[in-house]
Amino acid sequence: MLVYQDITGYSNSVIDLEFNIDNTESGFKVAIGSGVNSANGLEYSGILFTGQSGYIFDQDGDFVGGYQHNVPFSIQSHIHEDFHVSYSIEGSLIKNNYTTLTHKPIRIEFEKNGISSVEISNKGDTDCKLTY
Repeated sequence: MLVYQDITGYSNSVIDLEFNIDNTESGFKVAIGSGVNSANGLEYSGILFTGQSGYIFDQDGDFVGGYQHNVPFSIQSHIHEDFHVSYSIEGSLIKNNYTTLTHKPIRIEFEKNGISSVEISNKGDTDCKLTY
């Protein structure tokens, strides 16, 4: 099931995603971008993380980390004013000042499998904290 959350405060914002994945084999997908396209998910999803069989990959398909069944982990994305992005997993910087966005991010998409969950905290012009 796909769930969406609108976000605000994109300018110099920090988006914290705290995951708890129910089944490592069923995996997960989370994208940060703009515009919903019901057939294909987010349009312009410059930030994308997928998980499968305990491995985490970024939007370029690069292996960036791992996860375990029912062991919480976090991904933090810092979106700079010029749409450059820095992100870390569990506090370890993975990419810094990376050019990936072409449109301002306004929405998060999470592919929810089973009882997997994500908690979204957005710290920018306005703050919000939501759990799915």
